Amino acid sequence: MAILYIAAEAAELKPFAERLTGLRKLKWPVDYAAEGVLESRRILLAANGAGPKLAAQVVEIALRAAMVAELSSSRLEAVVSTGFCGALDPALRELQIVVANEVRSPENTESFACIPVHSGMACVSGPLLSDDRIANDAAAKSELFAHGALALDMESAGVAARARKAGLPFACIKVVSDRADESFPFDLNAMRTPEGRIARGKIIVHALGHPNTLPALFKLKRRAEDAAKTLGDFLVASRLIAESGAPESGEPAAR
Repeated sequence: MAILYIAAEAAELKPFAERLTGLRKLKWPVDYAAEGVLESRRILLAANGAGPKLAAQVVEIALRAAMVAELSSSRLEAVVSTGFCGALDPALRELQIVVANEVRSPENTESFACIPVHSGMACVSGPLLSDDRIANDAAAKSELFAHGALALDMESAGVAARARKAGLPFACIKVVSDRADESFPFDLNAMRTPEGRIARGKIIVHALGHPNTLPALFKLKRRAEDAAKTLGDFLVASRLIAESGAPESGEPAAR
């Protein structure tokens, strides 16, 4: 049995991957895929770009890979949406871990329950909003906060929907990369490819033409590196709680 962790970018998973033993790349048709072992648990890691469609594709690919392998060790035990999120709640600070108990759409047309997570590390639990657009500024985040969610991401709803269809337990573990009162130096939605991926080339071209944005970009890069490390530490220390309600370690769930 294996647990699949899905993020938008490989960099969000790198610190976690470095803690696995026997890490090896997988030949999946995605931007990044690897597997390793953590304390006898088989871990699958994958990143396929931003947005719900690309993230849902990873679940589909993993399910097909498990069917082809026809091995019990290849079957998925659970799926975890992980990576960065933007704070909507002004009380959240950068690098805080958010363990969602529910993932919602902005229109409140659909919601997905999340299985609990146990960890000895601090985290905040509550609803997460998932949308296929980046909230670029503090005003947009304030408007979305009216939906009652702690934070915003772009992939978890797509992952949750595909996991539900497959009858798989779903968890959502995110790290705050930007606060509710922070704004990006330009429209990140305009820096995406037609498939939804963040186009780094577009960002570089824009930055070269607007050098005043460079300090903010370097700050974002450093923040992202710190956030990925914090997330990796948490994922190593966390355990999904089985459907029976008991964590693998037998200890109570963190809230």
